[in-house]
Amino acid sequence: MERIHIRNAQLVTMDAALGDFASADILIEDGAIRAVGPGLDGAGAEAIDAAGMIALPGIIDAHTCLWQTVLRGFVPDLWPGTYYSKFLPLRGRYTPDDNFNAAWIGGFEMLSYGTTTVVDYCHDIRSPAFAPASIAALEETGIRHLFTYSFMPVSPDEFATPSDRLADGRRVFEQFHDASGLTTIGFGIDSIGAAGLEEQLALARDLAAPSCIHVNEAGTIERLDAAGLLGPDLLVIHGNLISNGELERMTRARMPLCFTPTADTQGTPADVVRRAIERGVEVVFECDVPCTVASDPLGQLRVMFNVQGFLDGALERSFSTVLGRRPPVRPGLPLLTPRRLLETATIATARVLGLGDRIGSLTPGKRADIVLIRKGPFGDSVVDDPCAHVLLQTSPREIDTVLVDGKVRLKAGALVGFDAARAAAMLSQSRRRILG
Repeated sequence: MERIHIRNAQLVTMDAALGDFASADILIEDGAIRAVGPGLDGAGAEAIDAAGMIALPGIIDAHTCLWQTVLRGFVPDLWPGTYYSKFLPLRGRYTPDDNFNAAWIGGFEMLSYGTTTVVDYCHDIRSPAFAPASIAALEETGIRHLFTYSFMPVSPDEFATPSDRLADGRRVFEQFHDASGLTTIGFGIDSIGAAGLEEQLALARDLAAPSCIHVNEAGTIERLDAAGLLGPDLLVIHGNLISNGELERMTRARMPLCFTPTADTQGTPADVVRRAIERGVEVVFECDVPCTVASDPLGQLRVMFNVQGFLDGALERSFSTVLGRRPPVRPGLPLLTPRRLLETATIATARVLGLGDRIGSLTPGKRADIVLIRKGPFGDSVVDDPCAHVLLQTSPREIDTVLVDGKVRLKAGALVGFDAARAAAMLSQSRRRILG
């Protein structure tokens, strides 16, 4: 039996029954959390001295397109629209090896930022070889992953008919999906109005697999509802233009929303987060586009904290008299606190993805997906609010240890199994193939 004893950490468990601990231990056996509390007996276990660190559940990213990682920074500004006009057409030059390279580098990058689970939305599947290549890379990194097989078309591709693409999606699910392991499979259905959307969603529901849909147009939720397609298994991505009435339909259907802080605040209306939460829609967050931003979910939470704080103040000033720099605190103002954002990125996202019984909190019996963050050398030995400290006072350099399923994937800030020279070669090879 493999046993790990994390000792003397400040714990944020995200388990309401357990609460937080100023100093406590975590005992791990065969990849599962067996006990949490002060002074645990770790005789015979591998010890990790976490004094001076904050332990919390591993961060979960709800939607990122890791296939873009080899073209990092190619779209430095989303406003001009080159993501659609110049970047997405480059998918036609990708090979399965490029998908492997991107997912391998991206998976390790996610781990380095304290992420233990990534939803890899892959809309770069041009043949039956592409999805297995991405999954093989993710498995090699050791990150937990929900690989989302997207049915969005790529040109040119090697699928003779739409039914052939559907059959490939089913094959990937049947070959790789493991509800008790690190690899699970979901589906990305095409955008509203696309031919075959209903058949794609029917396949996902036949397999009891989670699915998602990009919503960038007004009226999409109404059209999906009219077709009887809403449901808690269908995650909406973006949704900037969703109306309040549509949000109420989503609430009735228990349908969640995934907001991408950088992509969805660059020139776009970003008020949907408050409107959704006020109406009872579960909202989660994501990195989305490695071609624009780093695959750093905590960084995206920081973006959201600041953007929502600005929006809250602007809204309050529009409807009340405000004296001074900030409106007074009241229920719902501010909307997003550091703790709420970290709860969203752990237990709430696990619940939305159907993984809440396995990950998302430091609850005995759950799998040991854990991140240890150093409090830092600059007078931070005492931390009164660990969530605020993690969100507002730390940087990636303070992420010390990451465990996924009880396996150490980052130790003393160094990735286990990562080869920087190999990564550089992968990146160079892929960029030469794709960019010429």
